[in-house]
Parts: sequence; structure tokens; C-alpha cells
Amino acid sequence: MKRRIISVLIAATLTISALAGCSSAKGSESAKKTETGGTSQSSASDSESGDDDTITIRSCFATGMTGAVNNFAIEKGLYKELGIEFDNIQWSSNDEVLSLITRGEIDVADGDPSAYIPGIYNGVSGKLVGNMWRYSGCYWLVANNDIKDISDLKGKTVGTAAAAGGMRLSVLKMLEENGLSEDDVTLVANGVYQSAYATLTSGEVDATIIHNPYAALAEADGVGHILGRAWDYIPDYYTGTIIASDDIIEKDPEKLQRFLTAYYKVHEEVKNERLDEFISWAATQMNTPEEVMKKAIESEIDVWFDYPVIPEDRISKTVEYLKDYGWLDKDVKAEGTYTNEFSQKAADELGLTNPESK
Repeated sequence: MKRRIISVLIAATLTISALAGCSSAKGSESAKKTETGGTSQSSASDSESGDDDTITIRSCFATGMTGAVNNFAIEKGLYKELGIEFDNIQWSSNDEVLSLITRGEIDVADGDPSAYIPGIYNGVSGKLVGNMWRYSGCYWLVANNDIKDISDLKGKTVGTAAAAGGMRLSVLKMLEENGLSEDDVTLVANGVYQSAYATLTSGEVDATIIHNPYAALAEADGVGHILGRAWDYIPDYYTGTIIASDDIIEKDPEKLQRFLTAYYKVHEEVKNERLDEFISWAATQMNTPEEVMKKAIESEIDVWFDYPVIPEDRISKTVEYLKDYGWLDKDVKAEGTYTNEFSQKAADELGLTNPESK
């Protein structure tokens, strides 16, 4: 298939930009830069010239629960202890990430592989280089208190976050396994995080797919209750990845390796040594009672993998799903859009093994 012009590509990926692991953070089109990890907005070369042991990564990281652990680690100086600082652009959308990579403005980002794979296939100069701290679909189907189980959704209105992609796919799979089809319900794209929660509390939808802490918050507030976890219904869907520019891959691979290894190191430290501190921090950040945040995080601990190596079976299956539902061009392939060169080195150095192979 002829490669499309990049500007056309960015517009095309709009339909799948609100998928798994994606943040709903608001951002201007110009993507305002912020200071993180004690770094200024100076270039990486300026930073490195002042301190041979410190590197600066130009990044665009997710917020919300998707990016919570990473942003906690940055704020608490865990990366800085490893000699890594960030010149970070606030994450706004997967489309913006692709645009920033195309313009050569960032080195790495996190986000949705279902948006990045077609982008890279069609010419964006980057590759997927590792998994996010969790890469199963951490979504919850939550309904108002009149709905007792998924089969009761017949004739009801259900929020799917977006018009396509992982969250909508999760809804469809959950319906199918309970004897319902898309024709049995009214599906609406109702956004994510606070936006999706508002549609449930207002009664605009009878149920919605949503991230935590809002699933736990719905139960705590008496607004509704959980009908199911998406990853129990579609466990092989790949939802969270790290993308790097071809420029850093080809010209500064040691720098990329250092960042990627540090990413998993600090996430393991948070999970195993600083979990209580993280829960308190996340509760404050997301304006959620600490006991609710604790329940939300503990309910997803089984998919907090911190495993670097991109699972080839998952990534292939994800592409198949997207094609089956007509959300991805039949010509798009995952091959050539990712590399495990750096992730395998990180896994080996840190002694991390595939939790799904046990």
C-alpha cells in the first residue's frame, strides 16, 4: 500500500485516539512544555554538557491513572537519582504524539499501540520499543443501580469512550459473551475519565466503560456498580506501549536504553517499596478519597506487570481485532513497527521475566 502523507495519517488516526491506556488530559494544540524531574526547558545537549552523568529525555507522557506511576516517579525524583531528567510536553492525544515525533520534537512517549502501529506503518519515523507498566485493557464496565448484570443492558444506552478502538471493543466483547449484540443497545462515544463519569452520574448513559479510579468511585458514591473487568473478556488485547523516535534509536541508542531500563526500575520500586506513598499521592492528584484510590489500585495489581518485552502474539491479535471491526486498514501490519532490542536488554539487566508465561 502506498504510504500516505503524514498529515493525512494524523487525521486518520483520530478515530482511535482514545483507546487503552490513553489519557484524557486537556492540552493546547501547541502542547505547553513543563518542567519535570528538576530539569529546565534546555535542550538535551545543553544538559549533558553540564553534567556527564545526567541525560535529558524529550518526552510526552500520559497523565491520569494511565501515567500515574511514571509521573509519581518523576515528581519524587526516582529518575533523577538515576541521572535522568525530562523536558516533557504535556500529553494531549495519540495524534499529537505522532505529530511531535514527525516534527522531531520528542524522543519518547507512552500511549496506545492501536494508534501508533498504523502511524508507523504509514511513515511516522518511530518504533514501539517496550510495554507500559501495564498493557492489558484496564477498563471497567460500570452501570447504574437499576442494571443488575450485563444481560440487563438490552435496550439501554452504553458509553464506549470513543467511536472505535480498545474501549469500544471491550464493550462489544462483553456484550457478545452475555448474549447481546451491538444492535441490542445504543452505543455512544462519551469520552474518558471525568467526562465518562459525568455521563453516568447525569443519567445520560445507563452504563459506561471507564478507567479507575472512577469505577471504584461509582461504587463508593452509590452512583452505580461494576459489571465486569474488560481484561477478563479480552485478555489478549494490547493497550499500552512506549514509542521512540527513529532519531534516538539510530543516533543515541545508549541514551534510549538508559531511559527504558530506568522506566521499569522505578516502576518496580514504586510497586514493591513505595505503594502506600503512591496511593496517597494518586488520591491527591485525582481528588479521590484515599481508601477509594487504594481499592482502585489494588483491584488492578494483577496486571501491573512491569515487563518490558513487547508480546508479539498480543500485538498481532490486536491488529486482527481492529481489522475485524473495520477500524484499521486491511493492509496495515505490525511487522516492522516495533523492536524488542532495547526492552530485552532492560529485562535481562533487571532480571524481569514474563509474568504471563508462569
